[in-house]
Amino acid sequence: MNMEVITSAASEVLVNVVLAVITLAGAYAVYYIRLAGTKVKEQTSQIKDESARKVLENALADVLNLATLSVGAMEQTTARALRDAVKAGAANREELLALGKQVFDEVKAAIAPEAQRVITENLGSFDEYLRKCIEDAVLKVKNADPILTLPGEVLDGVTITTEQTVETPDVGQ
Repeated sequence: MNMEVITSAASEVLVNVVLAVITLAGAYAVYYIRLAGTKVKEQTSQIKDESARKVLENALADVLNLATLSVGAMEQTTARALRDAVKAGAANREELLALGKQVFDEVKAAIAPEAQRVITENLGSFDEYLRKCIEDAVLKVKNADPILTLPGEVLDGVTITTEQTVETPDVGQ
């Protein structure tokens, strides 16, 4: 009977050891599964961040390109003549400002609502970003186009005596 007690005790110890090993293996498995899950979550969020950044960059580029094209087109079709009319007194400045509002409205209507939402979420205001893009495009158009002056006209304290071309300074280049 002594042998039976020893065998029974050994069997019990062996079962406990096997259960402990199984529990330990399970704990390690859970640990590595959680670790892998965390890594997958990080990679997923990184992909989402990269994707969101790419969407933002694309939206910003689209707005900038469209604003530049719209300002250039408006300059070719209407703005130059209207500015000359304002200088000559045949038109008022409000008409020129209304032209800027028209460009703003056209560009805003052409930009997808999703792009506007992304820009607003990241920069605070789509309208403000669009205004800055348009102002930058107008400045580039003005700086790229020389100003023609007539004899006897005063430009910044300098009287032009013969017909000459005076270029605006390259601001921001």
